[in-house]
Amino acid sequence: MKILKLLNKTAVLALLAIASVSSTAHAQLGDAGEILKAGASDANKLMQAYLNPFGKGFGAAMNTGWFTSAAPHKTLGFDISVSAGVAVVPSADLKFNVNNLGLTTLELKNGTPAETATLSGEKNTSTVFEIYADDPSNPGNEILLTSFDMPGGVGIGYVPSPVIQASVGIIKDTDISLRYAPETAIGDFGSIGLLGFGIKHGLNQWLPGGGLLPVDLSVQFGYSSLKMDGNFDVTPVVDGETYNPFPASTWEGQGVAFEATGYTFNVIAGKKLPIIGGYVGVGYESSTTTVGTPGSYPITSVNPNYDPTSTADNTRKKIIEKIDEPLDLEFTGDNSFRAFAGVEIKLFVLKIFANYTLSTYSAVNAGVGITFR
Repeated sequence: MKILKLLNKTAVLALLAIASVSSTAHAQLGDAGEILKAGASDANKLMQAYLNPFGKGFGAAMNTGWFTSAAPHKTLGFDISVSAGVAVVPSADLKFNVNNLGLTTLELKNGTPAETATLSGEKNTSTVFEIYADDPSNPGNEILLTSFDMPGGVGIGYVPSPVIQASVGIIKDTDISLRYAPETAIGDFGSIGLLGFGIKHGLNQWLPGGGLLPVDLSVQFGYSSLKMDGNFDVTPVVDGETYNPFPASTWEGQGVAFEATGYTFNVIAGKKLPIIGGYVGVGYESSTTTVGTPGSYPITSVNPNYDPTSTADNTRKKIIEKIDEPLDLEFTGDNSFRAFAGVEIKLFVLKIFANYTLSTYSAVNAGVGITFR
């Protein structure tokens, strides 16, 4: 019972850690919603660059924690574990230069820097964008339609992912694993859910003299899918020159939806002793993260019905228009080979484990569990 309580507390702590980072990210994403006022084309380019480490990091973090030893369970042996994977964002992905994005509508405000933070970068930023159009009341001149500050980052150069997993031994030195976390609310951010499966197979049985080898050899495959959503609150800015034909309810249902999938294939060598064990290995990993934005979002345009002689609202100089579901992003993690090492400490049925993966987005995974056979 004490062990189960420890697992429960660990699960809560892992989710709290995820919630802490996600809540901070949510605050920045709320500001990032202003980017959608740039229209679909430029907004997709900016958001792709801004969310890049978040998209890639999720996939890398999910590909960790599949095993804590090279040896498979004996038949019907099993373990249940809770851990947190953390992907480290490379320094090159903490910032980006907006001049390299090929923006067509947005203009940098005079004197504002072109280099700005990604979501994982520094908190403070001073990059300001403006959108101009021809002034219908003064041909040859321009009017400012809208402006916004690029949001800063969360100031945390890593991306976390929770892992709740159960594994059981079946025939022929084979483990099957299941990762599952039902859709769970995380503070005011939204919700998060996890599903995955894996298989590990011992190789010693197939090698001549394999039973005499001083180490256990295995191959392992794992697939994970993590979904997370959050909320946006982007409303139109209306002044005496702007006509807004939409009711407030138009902007309800705004949000951001993430879905990260990843798979990994690994070759593992390790040794288990009565209390402590360790392993090393190499593998290959890949991941994809998609981002969408359900709902409608306001943009400001020149009013084609502008009439300076009229006092009617619908003839003002500017008009609010809407775009629906403007973002359709996909982040592909760097398909790459990786090297890893880990350690497991076993105290009766309790196990404590940690591992490190060296890759383009290196990752750490640590947690606790219970294990039998």
